[in-house]
Amino acid sequence: MAASPESAPRSPKSLSASFDRRRLLIGAAATGLGGASLIPLLGDGVFAQATPETSPEAGHGGHGMAMSTPATPTGLGDLPPLVPVAGEPLREVPTVVSKDGLLEVTLDAGVRETTVAGKTVTVANFNGAFPGPTWVAKPGDTIRVHLENHLDQWTNLHTHGFHVSPLDNGDNVFVHIDPDTSFDYEYVLPETHPDGVYWYHPHPHGITEQQNTSGMVGTILIEGGLDKVPGIEGLKRQHLFLQINQFAENGMQVPIAEQTAAKQMRLVNGQYQPVISIQPGETQRWSVSNASSNDFFNISLGGHTLYQIAKDGNAFAEIQATEQIVLAPAERVEFLVQALTTPGTWELRTLQWGVADQAEPDVLLATMEIAGDPVAVQPLPTQLIPFIDLRDMPIDNERIIVFSPAPAPWYQLINDTPFDPDVVNETVKLGALEKWTIQNTTTDIHPFHIHINDFQVISINGEPVDAPGWYDTVSVPAQGEIQILHRFLDFTGRYVFHCHILMHEDAGMMAVVEVVE
Repeated sequence: MAASPESAPRSPKSLSASFDRRRLLIGAAATGLGGASLIPLLGDGVFAQATPETSPEAGHGGHGMAMSTPATPTGLGDLPPLVPVAGEPLREVPTVVSKDGLLEVTLDAGVRETTVAGKTVTVANFNGAFPGPTWVAKPGDTIRVHLENHLDQWTNLHTHGFHVSPLDNGDNVFVHIDPDTSFDYEYVLPETHPDGVYWYHPHPHGITEQQNTSGMVGTILIEGGLDKVPGIEGLKRQHLFLQINQFAENGMQVPIAEQTAAKQMRLVNGQYQPVISIQPGETQRWSVSNASSNDFFNISLGGHTLYQIAKDGNAFAEIQATEQIVLAPAERVEFLVQALTTPGTWELRTLQWGVADQAEPDVLLATMEIAGDPVAVQPLPTQLIPFIDLRDMPIDNERIIVFSPAPAPWYQLINDTPFDPDVVNETVKLGALEKWTIQNTTTDIHPFHIHINDFQVISINGEPVDAPGWYDTVSVPAQGEIQILHRFLDFTGRYVFHCHILMHEDAGMMAVVEVVE
């Protein structure tokens, strides 16, 4: 039976999980789909049936997660890691482009061989590719996606950052696509939809981290505004899609719970430490997307300033020059790179960042090679695209949202409540401008993300902020808070907000908002 959208979600009756603070290993979960189980991804890339084990501690207000013994380790994490092929030219991910206002694409989800870091691996992916195809569309276009599920577990799809309807077959994360069924999504982009870099990934609660890490992800490019700005128009573009995964020497994916930072590969467009070519004096437009499930990147390009022009599909009002850009999971940035006028080789790195469980190593991501005929250095644009400053508008309502941990069995909560798809946590009037204070009482940084509507950050830890544009994802400091303004425009319906560290989201740090007339 093919999946269908629902006016009311089917909720998990229990979700068995065992995890530490760094990695989440799903055991099993029973859903409302006739008792079907959610199934963990084993190290060999095969989705195998698991049996849930409940415990007396299960539940939180009647809607909790039942803890279980984790799946038996595969031992793949103890094997030598896959030896990657480094230094290949940066590849362009295959694209699907809209024509006459329509983009149509089929995504076939399945466990199959593909190429990662120049080697053959076995992993869950779309269409046998890692990452999936890049979609290219324009504001006002319609995007139709036929998703076929050949996994042994349910799945669905989220278009991260899209301002589209969350109902029916739109950006509806309450859809369940059962194994060996298919579903047809349709996303109708408003004529006013912001241009920029977006991405798609599965959003099946409880197993999102598994499917995202495996590689069921891809870039979406919406053309428009910035493409016509003098000083940006016509520049060569480089799209860098960042993923993190670990494979054993036999090409099998290591279970997430057995992966370590020392053995994981930080991949760019599915490649390991590729080479990016640029001419002396040339200016290029780069986008960098953090599609990892749980990790932060601290981006730096040796010898060069990063001239940031956009974030999360939203153009900035003016260029922000910086030496480093920290990217939380799900964040995307665009910046201009102006090569030095002399040939040479420079490193694109993610620098050491964070503390304790969130500490990230200093790792080479790619090499930029300046070579070829020199070109005249062009002036950088001074003005980009103004945005509406929501601080100038009256506020209709205020809310406090708290990211917090809970005692054992350990969950991640919002307002002391674990995620329940049958419960609407916040109700908002269509058209309202609201101020949300998002507090973080944990010792981790949590990237806040809300579907459908972007927001403007106005303060961090009580200090006013002049944000250069709107975002759809932003980090909330450990034991700190941020304040945001956002308008709930155009679309009614239920959707979610959550921490975009996916092991936290899977563990319950997600809530439902419903926009009503």
